[in-house]
Amino acid sequence: MTFDDREALPDAQGWRPSAREIGWFTLIVLVLVFALINFEDATIHFIFFHFTIPVFFVIAFPALIAFAAGMLFQRARQRRR
Repeated sequence: MTFDDREALPDAQGWRPSAREIGWFTLIVLVLVFALINFEDATIHFIFFHFTIPVFFVIAFPALIAFAAGMLFQRARQRRR
């Protein structure tokens, strides 16, 4: 197939993001920006443990865990269908 033949294909316009992809990208960028501007230290009190870490980790790790859990649940739901 030559380059000129690709113009005849229906998807020759190229890739365009869906509304869901734009939403996910926007959410990820907002969380990253919010996390990156918060590097102050915070004291975390968890049951019997007390430790000090930057707020960045307090924001980024739960967001990463939530994203991974969402992907796992979505994959499990797709397998059931």
